[in-house]
Amino acid sequence: MDDKYMGASSTSSPTLPLPANGKQKGRRRRGSLFQALIPSQTEGKRPLLPIVLAVLVWVGLAYAGYAFAVYTLDKQQQFVNQRIDQIQENNQKQMKALGDQLTLVQEEMQNVQKGLGNLEEDLALTGETIGGTNKTKEALQDRVDQLNKQLVDLKASLKKLEDAARAW
Repeated sequence: MDDKYMGASSTSSPTLPLPANGKQKGRRRRGSLFQALIPSQTEGKRPLLPIVLAVLVWVGLAYAGYAFAVYTLDKQQQFVNQRIDQIQENNQKQMKALGDQLTLVQEEMQNVQKGLGNLEEDLALTGETIGGTNKTKEALQDRVDQLNKQLVDLKASLKKLEDAARAW
């Protein structure tokens, strides 16, 4: 056996001791993914091409993601702008329709005001007529009272005349 792997030990362990530096002859130690990209100082220099290719792939993927995000955002912005334009056109049509309706309502209100003015004028004339009728009734009543008085006077005079005619 090789002395290198079997050393004298003061312990009575049934296992074989491992080499002191942790490496086996003729084998490379494997590291993680990131250790494979960045060479350590104890290992020999690795070729630069795989590192550059990996960096270029990552940069390309990042740029492609950025370009896709910009493209998607531009499409969404165009859709939003188009929708805003449609809504503005719809609002303008509705505002025009409301303006037309408002004009019609204003015209109707003016017609109603004219009608009310005519009605007030007719009522004023009717009130004067009714008031005039009251005055006329009062005047007629006064005249009837005067005529009744005259009638009473005439009756009294007629009675006197009758009495005087009988006396003859």
